[in-house]
Amino acid sequence: MITLKTIRNNAFARNSLILFAGSVVANLLNYFFHLYVGRMVSPQIYGEVESLNALIIIIAVPAAALTMLATKYSAHAKAENDPHQTFRLMSFLNKKVFLYIFPVFIVALFLTPLVANFLKIESNFAIILFWILMFLSFIGAVNGGIMNGWQKFKDASWIGILGTTVKLISVIIFIQIGLSLNGIIGSFVLGSLIPYLATFYALRFIFKRKKDTNKNTETKIDFKSMKAYILPVLFGNLALNMLGNIDMVLAKHNLAPDLAGQYGALTIVSKIIFFGTGIVATVLFSMAAERNHQQRDSSKLFTYAALLVLGLSLFATFIYFLAPKFILSILFGGKYSSISSYLVWFAVLVTLFSLVNLVAQYLLSIHETKFVYLFLAIAIFASTAVLFAGSSISAILWIMITAQFVALICGLFFLKKQPKIYEPVDFYSGSRL
Repeated sequence: MITLKTIRNNAFARNSLILFAGSVVANLLNYFFHLYVGRMVSPQIYGEVESLNALIIIIAVPAAALTMLATKYSAHAKAENDPHQTFRLMSFLNKKVFLYIFPVFIVALFLTPLVANFLKIESNFAIILFWILMFLSFIGAVNGGIMNGWQKFKDASWIGILGTTVKLISVIIFIQIGLSLNGIIGSFVLGSLIPYLATFYALRFIFKRKKDTNKNTETKIDFKSMKAYILPVLFGNLALNMLGNIDMVLAKHNLAPDLAGQYGALTIVSKIIFFGTGIVATVLFSMAAERNHQQRDSSKLFTYAALLVLGLSLFATFIYFLAPKFILSILFGGKYSSISSYLVWFAVLVTLFSLVNLVAQYLLSIHETKFVYLFLAIAIFASTAVLFAGSSISAILWIMITAQFVALICGLFFLKKQPKIYEPVDFYSGSRL
């Protein structure tokens, strides 16, 4: 029986619960944000906001790769209990961001009129604010990854809530004073900037260098390994992003507007499963990376995470099976009751993707990278199949379910090939026996 004491003594369960609680509050505030914006601005302005949101999905791929890189190598520093190594890691990654991303930011500023014209957005200033948001997403990825690596999930939770609160309050003020699109994008910028500054408070311990630390005793950062690791992580995130989102993009292209809208509604509701279970993968990546650096077994940690994701996903799928019309009506009223029978299969699709994501995160945490190219090939094949054969909701659905299943089997194959580390570990306390 799971009790409060069990959760308190189980580091994995405790971290997952903390991050889950923070995510629930942040997502609730995000819901109020979109509800307010959707009611207060015209459909044209809201469409402009959504078109910029589509660009954020593209930017999220390299930024997510940077977060995983920072998480993995700061987890190594945590394993060595070496905060100064993390300070050096932060300095190194920020220098790289300014070296490679800042020139892109400058070029993007010059391309602002072209982007505004392509997206049919009248305000160039809104595009400039978007480029600032892009730059913040990269420097924020470094600090966010370091917090995950040091398992500062409580801090990550309150900072996430802070960001959504700032975004919600600022958008209300901006819209009330008539700033419209500029105000909405400006609220996104403030909702990223304030939390980024707050991460320095949460990470203040890494700036306190021990008096007895010198160049001869400092733990060395394997920069060569880091540079070799970033490309597979980038490809891995691209593959996961395609497996998780490409069906919605191509549904918009292939299907009639009303069918595409129905597909979008089913996707949004079913993705609740992933938003709830994806937190487990974040915690697993950080803790498994630390144990891998210590050459300790993390297979039991993965088993626990997989059972947790599978259990939560199957429970949600069962609820979707029992009351699909009711669940759709909570968000959309009775508009989509005619397609409610599809919801359980969308839940199956998202359950498979949640497991694929978990396996991918775990393999990357233990430095297994060969699988990413196979995942990318599966994602490209699925995208091509949907593009040419996805002429209906059911056709797209079954292509993507098949792709997720194949990716999961391939991921488990790579997992099975991993050498076992036979070290007795007290799983609940996380200490060696």
